[in-house]
Parts: sequence; C-alpha cells; structure tokens
Amino acid sequence: MKALYKWIASVAAVIAAAFFLFKKRKPKKMEDAPPSHEVTEVFVKEINDDLKEELGKVDKATKSSSPAEELANLGNTRSRR
Repeated sequence: MKALYKWIASVAAVIAAAFFLFKKRKPKKMEDAPPSHEVTEVFVKEINDDLKEELGKVDKATKSSSPAEELANLGNTRSRR
C-alpha cells in the first residue's frame, strides 16, 4: 500500500512540475523609453566639460618641465576640494 501512495505522489509531482514548466507565459509589455530630462542633459554636459578641463590640465602638467611637481600640485588641489 505504501508503494501505491509513493507512486501516486510521484505522478502528482510530475504532473504539477509539467504544468508549471509548460504553461503559457504572458508576454511582457514593452515599456516606452523614459522621457528625456533637460536637467540630466545639463548635468551630463557639465560633467563632460569638467572632465575635459581636468584632462587638459593633466596633459599640460605632463608636458611641463617638472611634470612630477605639477601633477603633485594638481593632486593636492583636488584633495582639498
């Protein structure tokens, strides 16, 4: 009798697993792209401008007569901010 219950339980488990695996899934709705915000565009522009300015300073410092001193000064001013 115990074997019959085990067999019934295993068949039920297989049917339940097959049901969950093969049921149709609802397709996800495509969401619209988030709207473009002017504030984020301004921030991105400012960050990129600051980056170009800092890279220009580093490039100028590496081409100077004492690049180690110039780079140290840039690093010191950066850490004081």
